[in-house]
Order: sequence, then structure tokens, then C-alpha cells
Amino acid sequence: MAMLALAPENKRSRSWLQDKLWSTRGKEQGAASLRQSLSEIRRALGSDRDCLLANAFVVSLDRSRIAIDLDDPAMQSTLDAGQDLDLLEGLDIGDQEFEDWLRLERQRIRKRHISVSTTVRAENAGAVRPAEPRRLPNHLLLTRKIRAGHGGSPILADSVLDTVAKSIAELGAATVFDRRTEPAETCICAEQSHTLALHSEIDDSNGKRIERLALLQLPDKSLIWSSTLPIPRNGTMDLNDPDLLRCANLAVSIATDQFVKMHADASERTLSSALCYSGMLHLFRLGKINFEAADHLFARAFEVEPRGIHLAWRAYLRTFLLAERQFTCRQTIDAEAFDFMRRALELEPHNSYVAALSAHVQTIMRRSYVAAYELAERSVQLNHANPIGWACLGVAKSHLGKPEEGFQHTLTARAIAGSAPYRYQLDALSCVVGAMAGQFDKAIYLAEASHALAPEFAPPLRYLSVLYSYAGRRDLSLEMVQKLQRAEPDFSYEKLRDKAYPVAGLRRTGIIDSLPLRQI
Repeated sequence: MAMLALAPENKRSRSWLQDKLWSTRGKEQGAASLRQSLSEIRRALGSDRDCLLANAFVVSLDRSRIAIDLDDPAMQSTLDAGQDLDLLEGLDIGDQEFEDWLRLERQRIRKRHISVSTTVRAENAGAVRPAEPRRLPNHLLLTRKIRAGHGGSPILADSVLDTVAKSIAELGAATVFDRRTEPAETCICAEQSHTLALHSEIDDSNGKRIERLALLQLPDKSLIWSSTLPIPRNGTMDLNDPDLLRCANLAVSIATDQFVKMHADASERTLSSALCYSGMLHLFRLGKINFEAADHLFARAFEVEPRGIHLAWRAYLRTFLLAERQFTCRQTIDAEAFDFMRRALELEPHNSYVAALSAHVQTIMRRSYVAAYELAERSVQLNHANPIGWACLGVAKSHLGKPEEGFQHTLTARAIAGSAPYRYQLDALSCVVGAMAGQFDKAIYLAEASHALAPEFAPPLRYLSVLYSYAGRRDLSLEMVQKLQRAEPDFSYEKLRDKAYPVAGLRRTGIIDSLPLRQI
């Protein structure tokens, strides 16, 4: 009951609960223990038994029927009075997984209390205490300047600004305001401390046309980042040029990071964008603890602001659980992923990142390549600078019989991603598609690049174990096998032949059949 009360949306999958409470028992034993516990809880609740909800995959509490003491102002007063109360004090069930969860929850509650109580003390000093923490929104202002001597249209500068603004808005990092028709010095926003200006300037006064893109902190206009892009003599620029899109994505990454830093001293309850960004960083750091932290942060972001992008990240996270084999029930993570995906698309059908993340879910969880293709194509049509969209389009096309074309799309994704934290996954997806296109040497290079950025990421290790063997480099293949076996003790060449094992791209190449029956 406590685990459900503290869970995002007061909901947990059956497999998650089994993993935390009966981790030392077999799957069937754990499921039976969970069923027995649910029956005991319902009997104890008597006429209120229907506040505990359960289906084949998920167990939850009816939030309208329960009260949680941590949300009670009286409990906050007790904590403020200096009483050191320990979350679930004295509760010990002897399962290490539960103990790990409890330790993390105690740290989280303690951190939240310290943050809130510090804010209250500061407010009391000024004799003012608002009922809720004030949420200071992030603002991004778009400005531009055309220097004297430029006779052309500002469409070039505007197109780059539009590309950056689109991604910023889709990811929920800031509210975008268009101030391009106003002088930059008149662009004043109510919350200057949480405002950045993205400024574009075109200059051809020296006979060479240059566009400068700069990110400025308001109100002092201090420079955070800048870059220049040469404009061809004919005055036209290919808006799909990888250099331009890489520059745009770099601006998105730096602006998002800067917005998060602005709220570094605030409570976790401030902005959904900060919670979501933190969740994304945890997700791409990999590992069981990071995955759980990421899921919690995405769920909290949705509580603060119910946007589709937050649900899409939760669906996407399930593809990592599958790829990293961090699950106990495949049916459960499938059901969760598709529920999050469906709700995300309903809330934000025109968000390119929601479409791209959903395309990846279709590819990894169900191998529904036609659906993945439709979603990925929608993504790049909505935002041609979306690297995840290009990568998913490449994977889908490859599985639908166009691997050479798909390979070019995944390479485009790599080229335009900039410093995105998911770069290593784009390398891994490019390796998959490169292998399907028969470009085995390039596939090895791409898998090595992914492995260098994320040594614990399993997919490139799986592909390298096969590709090295196929290339006659058996010693390196064995090295990859040994690395995989640290996380997957049951891994073997024979495992790769299992249709349920996550190497669908390799099976399409047929080179798995060239492996020896067992590694030596």
C-alpha cells in the first residue's frame, strides 16, 4: 500500500511490485504471493475494498478515495518543528530490492522537505507565505537584425529561428514569443530572470554573407553561445543542410540546459520542463536505478503539466527496459508502453518528438514497421530537425525493404544531433541499419562509436559480437560476449537465434547463421 501511495499516479505494474517484494522467488511464486497479498488487503479494507484497483498488468489506488499523510499540512508542521521522522520507520521485509527502493524514497522525501522548509523559512522572514510555490515560466524570445547593405529577404534567418523554436516548444523547455518585428532592446518580458533571447543577424557588408545565431541571457544580454553560418552567393540555403540542422539542435540543447540551470535552486515542484529534462538525462545514463528515477520524474512532470511529451518519454523508456532486458513481465511493459503512447498522441498529435518516440515504441515493442514508418514520417514533416524522427524513419524503411535509403536517414540523424544525450543510441540504430544494408564495416564502426559513448549499452555489444565474428575477428567477438555476460549471465551465440531476443535487424541479414554453435 505504501509503495502504491508513493508511486507516480499511485500506480505500479504487477511485475514491478513482484520485483521489489519477492525478488528472490521465481516468477510464478512471486505472482502467487502478490495475488495473495491483494486478497488480504481487500479483506482488511472491508467496504472500502474497491479503492484498490487491479487488472492483469497494473495495481493502483483510487486517488479520490485515499489520503496520504505526507501531503497533510499537519505532517509538514511536524517536520518543520524539527522532529526527525523516518519514512516507513521499522518496516523491514528482508528483500534487498525493497530496501534499495526504501532508501531512495527516504532520500527523495528528505530532499523535498529540506527544499520546502528552506523556502518557508525565507518567506517567513519576509512575513509572506504564498499557499503554493510560485512557478516561474521560461520564456524564449526570437529576435533578428538585418545589417545595412543586405538587400534580400530575412527568410533565411527566420527559417533557422523557426527550427530552433519548434524543438524548444515541443520539448516543453519554454514558451516561445516572436519578437522579430520589434527592436531587440524593446523586448522586455515580465520574468527577465527566466528569459533567453535567440538572436539572428545577417551581414553582407564585407561582400560575404554570414548569418550569426546567438543565445543571450536577459536582461543583461550576456552571451551564452553563438555560431555563424555562411550563406551561398545566390542567397539560398538548403534548410535540410546537416550543418544548419546540427547548429539548430546545438542551440536547442544549450538553451534547454540553460533553462534548467535557472531553476537549480528551486523545489522539484517548480517546472515540468526541468523535471522532464532531468528524467531524460537519467534515462540516457542507463541502469536500473536511473530508469526508475527517470520514470518517476516523467510522471511528476505530467502531474505538474499534463502534456503528451511526458507520457511519450515514459513509453520510450519501456523500449530501453526491453533492450536492456530490465523487466520481469514482457506483457506488462508492452501494455504500459502502448497506453502511454496512445495517450501521448491524443494529447499532442502534432508534436514531432511525440511522433518520433511513438515510432520507436512501435518498432521495438511490436515490430510494427508500417505504423512506425507513418509516425516517423509525420515526425520529420512536422520538424525536419528532429534527429530521433530521422533515425526511426531510417529503421522503419530498412525493415520495409529499403535498407540503403534507411541507412542514409540514420546517418542524417547522427549528423544533425549535435551534443544530444541520446547520440549513442543514434549510433547504435545506424549500426543496425548499416548491417541490414550489408555495410558491415561501417556497421562495426558505428557500433564501436556507440560503445565508446555508452560502454554499458547492450545493443552495440550484441551487434559487435556477431559482426566481429563474421569479419573473422573472433577474439574481439569473444570480448563482447564476455562484456554482455556481466549484465546477461545467460547470453550466448545461441541466444541470438532466439526470435524473442532483441536483434531483429541481425536476423534479417542472415549472418547469425555463420556463427559457431557456441562461443569458445
